[in-house]
Amino acid sequence: MQAADYLAADATALAAAIRAGHVSAAEAVQAAVDRIDALNPRINAVVETLYGGIDAQLAALDPAAPFAGVPYLVKDLHTLVQGSHLTQGSAFLAGHRSGHDSDLVRRLRRAGFIIIGRTNTPEFGLNATTEPRLHGPTRNPWNMALSPGGSSGGAAAAVASGMVPAAHATDSGGSTRIPAAACGLVGLKPSRGRNFAGLDEGEGWSDQFNAHAVTRSLRDSAGILDATANRDAPAPYRAPDAGSFLAACDRAPPRLRIGVMAAPPSGVAVDPACLAALERTADLCRRLGHETRPLRIAIDVPRYARAFTLVLASSVAATVAAHEEATGRRAGAEDFEPAVWQAIRMARAADGAALNRAIADIHLVAGAAQAQMAEIDLLLSPTVALPALPLGRLDTATEDFGRFLAGVFTYAPFTSLWNGAGLPAISLPVAWSDDGLPLGMQFVAHAGREDLLFALGAVLERETGWPQRQAALLARLAGQG
Repeated sequence: MQAADYLAADATALAAAIRAGHVSAAEAVQAAVDRIDALNPRINAVVETLYGGIDAQLAALDPAAPFAGVPYLVKDLHTLVQGSHLTQGSAFLAGHRSGHDSDLVRRLRRAGFIIIGRTNTPEFGLNATTEPRLHGPTRNPWNMALSPGGSSGGAAAAVASGMVPAAHATDSGGSTRIPAAACGLVGLKPSRGRNFAGLDEGEGWSDQFNAHAVTRSLRDSAGILDATANRDAPAPYRAPDAGSFLAACDRAPPRLRIGVMAAPPSGVAVDPACLAALERTADLCRRLGHETRPLRIAIDVPRYARAFTLVLASSVAATVAAHEEATGRRAGAEDFEPAVWQAIRMARAADGAALNRAIADIHLVAGAAQAQMAEIDLLLSPTVALPALPLGRLDTATEDFGRFLAGVFTYAPFTSLWNGAGLPAISLPVAWSDDGLPLGMQFVAHAGREDLLFALGAVLERETGWPQRQAALLARLAGQG
């Protein structure tokens, strides 16, 4: 397979070419391997290659699967891939090897994806940049001095650079949407309960944890969600059935009432470039026939921040405790980045009553935010408050975990609330800065209405021409390689 043909295809087109016999699955996977080997030394998106398992996956491939033969990468966070390491970006877990696949990985394999590696993530996914001490920083393909965001920064950098057309991503407070915004990609956080997130027990982070993908195209995101969504297995949450998401991409959306949120509930400053992009996006929606109206979401920000911080820290502490129990090794400060160790200590000092109250506070505050969306169909905001940050800006080398998180949420104040509410939210690469950097815009729908996000997103994809921007980056990187 010619490199140019591989780079021109999204996952849907690549699968179609394989089905039609224009290229073999082995050739498609080899093109991905070649691209990783050429670019990863500079970008550092992939922290483990799983090339030794490729032949067995190809031999077991169902040619009728929707993505049969398409190469794929799984994030090194929470999600088990049999035989691979699951470090979660932490030196403390560096020796862990997964004995089986998570449910989501089994679904991805049934969909025909060939899993060829693991992508980089900050330690335990706690940062909005991807610079773990264990694996080193991942670089943004648009500008190697910038961060790709986090915590799915390795996945986003891999897709934006053309290593794979789509990759697994997770989102507990924006970790899919933030890197999608920084890297010019589509990043969907599905409704609560739509996917099994990948954990062995429960959904994680007290039901804040979500899993899906970062992609270059809307139809890839929709098709992957069709393949992985839980529609029948017992689960503590199940999102309402909305039919085929791929079919939604081909339906004209109804006339939508879109609330435009220029300021986050926290009131932190938003970069003028992001605000200008927001207005351009709102204007495009109006020209497409939709109604827009300004909307402010008012919540008890300190209450939500305290609760979210404790839930986040407790989830990390629980993971560490499980590894301690499994290995007999006691964790210490030397095993973690300083801010992460402080999070663990904070959680260990809290009691069960405090954690129970925090979970309730998240649901109550997020529910109050959701109630303020009663008169709209979708909410539009910037995905993040700033363009992609320079590497090193969000540094875990501090023992003040609260101050560290304040820096994270100064960059990304628009995303975590929708994890608490369980609503589907998508970052779309519909806007760009004057210096050519992607500026993601976030659309939030009511529970179960991913179909509206896909229907509107497909129109915006055609109107804004973001695939041409992506193709230009891929060509530039190919020339450098």
